Amino acid sequence: MSIRTNNTCLNCENLVSNLTCSKHDIQVDILNVCDSHNFKEVFNKDSNCSNCISFNMDSCGHPESASQGMLCFDWKPSLS
Repeated sequence: MSIRTNNTCLNCENLVSNLTCSKHDIQVDILNVCDSHNFKEVFNKDSNCSNCISFNMDSCGHPESASQGMLCFDWKPSLS
């Protein structure tokens, strides 16, 4: 059996908070996809604030709720 990644709005760089597509300025479903899809590395089962590049930084979009074990749609992989 071959396992592969599907392109969906959930792994698109145009997805912003509240499941909104920044390219088309509409709310989307996580299973949607369009021809403007731009793949971005998304979180996995080990992703959380502690391995986000923005954790404890000014660039964190949710500093009041960010903590180890939490996860949001703004998560970006740490470079370390």
